[in-house]
Amino acid sequence: MFRSTSRIPIGKLLTRRIHHQTNGLIIPSKNVRNSLHKQQKRQILFKMGNETPARVVGYYVVFPVIPEETVENNCFMYNIAKSEDWPKLATAEPREMYEGTVRMLMDYGATVMEHMEHLATLPPEERKFENVVDPLLTEEYEVNFAFQTLVLKMLTDWPDCNRKLFDADLHHIKIMCARDQMEKLTNKEFQDAIKQLYESKDGLSEWQSRLLEWYLLEIKASGLDKHDDKTRKVLGSWSKFVDEYRSKYITGVMSTNDQQTFVVNDPKIIKDAPPHVLQKLAIDEQNWESGPWRGRMTPHTIYPFMQYCGDRQLRATAWEKWTSKAGFDHDFYNNSINIEELRHNNEGLAKTLGYTSVAEHRLANKMAASPDTVRGFINALTRRIRPVVIDRMESWSAWAARCEMITGELQAYDMPYVCRKEAEHHYDVNPLDLMNHFPFWPTFQNIIGVVGHIFNLEFKDVTDKGYEKAHADARIYSVGDKFSGQHYGRLYIDPYDRQNKRGGWNVMLARPESKERGLDKIVYFIGSAIAPTSTGPSLLHHQQLQQLLFHFGRSVQLLLSQSPYRDIAIPWSPFYASDWDAADMFPTFLQMFVTKPNLLATISSPHIVTNKPLSEEHANSVALTISRASLWDTYRTLFWSDFDLSIYEMEDRKQKFWLDMYKQMYEEYFPFKRAKNDYQPCSFTPIFALQPHMSMYYRKLWAEMLALDIHETFDEEDNEVQTGERLKTTILNRGSGDVAKELFKRFQGRNPSVGAICDHYAPPMTIQEGIEMSENQRR
Repeated sequence: MFRSTSRIPIGKLLTRRIHHQTNGLIIPSKNVRNSLHKQQKRQILFKMGNETPARVVGYYVVFPVIPEETVENNCFMYNIAKSEDWPKLATAEPREMYEGTVRMLMDYGATVMEHMEHLATLPPEERKFENVVDPLLTEEYEVNFAFQTLVLKMLTDWPDCNRKLFDADLHHIKIMCARDQMEKLTNKEFQDAIKQLYESKDGLSEWQSRLLEWYLLEIKASGLDKHDDKTRKVLGSWSKFVDEYRSKYITGVMSTNDQQTFVVNDPKIIKDAPPHVLQKLAIDEQNWESGPWRGRMTPHTIYPFMQYCGDRQLRATAWEKWTSKAGFDHDFYNNSINIEELRHNNEGLAKTLGYTSVAEHRLANKMAASPDTVRGFINALTRRIRPVVIDRMESWSAWAARCEMITGELQAYDMPYVCRKEAEHHYDVNPLDLMNHFPFWPTFQNIIGVVGHIFNLEFKDVTDKGYEKAHADARIYSVGDKFSGQHYGRLYIDPYDRQNKRGGWNVMLARPESKERGLDKIVYFIGSAIAPTSTGPSLLHHQQLQQLLFHFGRSVQLLLSQSPYRDIAIPWSPFYASDWDAADMFPTFLQMFVTKPNLLATISSPHIVTNKPLSEEHANSVALTISRASLWDTYRTLFWSDFDLSIYEMEDRKQKFWLDMYKQMYEEYFPFKRAKNDYQPCSFTPIFALQPHMSMYYRKLWAEMLALDIHETFDEEDNEVQTGERLKTTILNRGSGDVAKELFKRFQGRNPSVGAICDHYAPPMTIQEGIEMSENQRR
């Protein structure tokens, strides 16, 4: 299917992009258009020359520079427009990919505007899915494919450039893509048309009806269906202040990232750290093995630092600075007022939309559905897990006194380090030696073997078929059904970390299947495993093994979804209309393989030095170690989930100041006294910096509940192929074609149960006693 972008009226395209109007003293800065071989294409910046006068005397209309890319002179655009089988990952230059994607997005924006004008003249009786929605979906398919492929290229094989410029370019094109695709939902003619189609159901397929329902839910939850001037002004005012204080909150956090660093020069202090952690902490990435290393005031480094730093005083200092970050100790970057303003304005926005609280608004279309459900879930976990944590404190304290010479009470800064070390000692597991059982490609082959067996899937390596790759390390797999022969798509996996690779583990849906174009589905999987060396293969630490399992699970989830539409392929975050608290159910199901000894042994390989297999007893010890070591992190997640819900379920935020609530809940949850300058909510971005994520912190535990509930069903039915096929047909094939709660009930025949996750973290006493008895006998 070939089309020329020149059909778009250039005047209309220009005026659509930036129609910035004010007095005649606006001065645009120079547009920087350097080669993408060295620097990235920059956005246009505008500066006010002076204040707007009382009487406007004239206007300037400032237009952006339009990339001169067309399908005739850009091989990347040509490849997509001609519906060629595989993207130009190697032969297309970075400049062609970036500017080509920008041009396609601008063309699509003009198409949306033209189509909205057409809908205004289309009589209601002539409206059909084919002439209301399909014209936009056709172009969206190509634009999304270009965008996802560009992101893959930027993250895995982009020319060296200034990091800030790179981040800005990636951010700008992400925002541009999201804004252009959501723009149609703001149009009243489009809203009326899809509402009419959805209500009549005339000629709609099941997937088309679900897509329209998703559109309408997003429109309602976002307030886009409010068209009277008064309500629009009120919503605009609330949104304006939400954006303002959100920006101030993030600025406060970002501005304090480098105020403190914590340097380790002695390798003995950090001797337990695996290679991927040493790389994160290394001051010089080229000398990550010899150091020195440092922890910065960012989650990316501070948590690994706290987990592996053996210097207690250094941990104490780092934790004190981390928890006081952007708090009352900072005059200029104190986020306390920003927290209260965010609560106030989000509450006002939610109530204007017809909800009683922020939590009710955010949870309305989620699997949990209401704050009451989440509250019940949190309370059930707290009742089971808190006694275990209190009891385990004795074991942690005894080990710390015996092995680390910590004679006083354990403190918050001790817990990440002590809990990990105590679990490894308790079951006599050496995680660094364990890595020798998990070389990357043999482990990956074992994983696809297990998943292929359970779900009747066949993964065939087709890397040698001549497909272009962004890097030589990548491999390509064709995925199909063993029995029916159905082709699900192809998986592109780039496994290793390297110098010009950015970001971490990631999975993207490059394109859904398109029968009209004769194209199959493509999924991009970006890994971050340690690269092999001349002396040995890439080895996975158990933390990276969990990342591999999780993201491979996401890849399979995307491949098996039969949705013809990207928006409902799976429940995407952060859309209000999607029940994405259940999105991680299947990835977490695979991630939990590390806690199942038989599965862990199956995906392992013989030790690369001794050539001995991972024994059943050793696999059992490893699985127990990972579960035991994760208890404290899970308990802190439970605390933050409770705090998040408590903050946003209030119908009047004036009922309690955020700090008073934090102090009260901290005392309820933790056995040690809160530090005087612990103001961690002031820098806890998952709760306060991301709008749709408010009240959603519980989702990690929710996904674990669903995953462990499914594992329990596999154990009870004892027929993995039959149970796996049912899971595939009732949940995975349906994607987001129905609400997650209904899909789960089709598989289980009931609602989710908290029993499995409670038993995982707090085994029943009889089981726990048996485990402890066998451990004592073994010792």
